[in-house]
Amino acid sequence: MTLGWIAFYISAYLLKLDRFGFEVHPLYAFYKSTRLNSFIEHLGCLCPGLWRVLGNIGVAASLGQIIFMSYLLFINLYRFFYLPERASPVMPLIPGVTIRTESLPWFLAAAGVVILLHELSHGIQCVVEEVPIRSSAILLAVVTFGGAVEPDEEELEKASTTSKVRIFAAGSMANLATGIILIVFFILLGDALPEPLYIFLQWVYFLSINIALVNMLPIHPLDGGRIFKVFVSTWGRRGPIIERVTMYSFIALMASNLILSFIRFGIIPL
Repeated sequence: MTLGWIAFYISAYLLKLDRFGFEVHPLYAFYKSTRLNSFIEHLGCLCPGLWRVLGNIGVAASLGQIIFMSYLLFINLYRFFYLPERASPVMPLIPGVTIRTESLPWFLAAAGVVILLHELSHGIQCVVEEVPIRSSAILLAVVTFGGAVEPDEEELEKASTTSKVRIFAAGSMANLATGIILIVFFILLGDALPEPLYIFLQWVYFLSINIALVNMLPIHPLDGGRIFKVFVSTWGRRGPIIERVTMYSFIALMASNLILSFIRFGIIPL
C-alpha cells in the first residue's frame, strides 16, 4: 500500500494532476471538482421536503443520542467503582493497537464508507437549508479514503438556529440510520451473505453506530459540540461559560472511562 502511494504521489507531481483538481500531499490527497458540488446540489434538490423531514428527525435523534451516550458513560463509570464485574471496556480505535493487523483492511474500508455518508449528508442538508457549499472533495490517504464538505461559514453563521442544527445533526443521523438499516439487513439476509461481505458490513455497522453516538457528545469540534454551542449562544454571557464547563465535564467523563478501562481490561484489540 505504501509503495503504491509513493508511486501515486510521484506520478501526480510529474503529471501535474493539480490541473485536474487534485491537491496532493505526502500522506493524503484531495480531489476537488465543481461536479462534486453539483452532484450534492442535485441530491439536495430531489424531494427537499423529505430531506427537511429527515433533518427534523435528525435533530430529535441528536438529543436522544446525547442523552443515551451520557447515560452509558455515567452508568459505566458508576459500575467501575461499585460493580466492576459489570463494567464495559471503552477503547479508542487505534490501528495497530486496538485494531488488529488482520482487521485493518476491513476497518479502513468501512471507515471510508462511513465518512463519505457522513459528509454527504452534511452537504445535502446544506443545500436544503440554502447554505452554499464552498468546496467538496474526495479524500485519498495512505491508509484509507473519505470525503469532506466545507460549507460557507459566513452564510452558515447567518442561518437560523433550526437550519444550523439540522446541518450539524445530519451526519450522525445518516450514520445512525445506516446502522439501523444494517441490523434489519442482517436479520433478513445475514446467513446468506458471503463471508467477506458480511465482515465488511459488520464493520460498517460497528463504526456507524459508534460514530453516530460519540459525534453527538457536546465536545468541540464534534457536531454535538457545535449543536450545543448554537443553543447556548442565545443565553447571553452565561452561554460560553456553560459551553466550556459542559465540554470539559464530558471530556473528563470520557477520559475516566478510557483510563479505568485500560486499568481493568488492558488493551482489547478488535
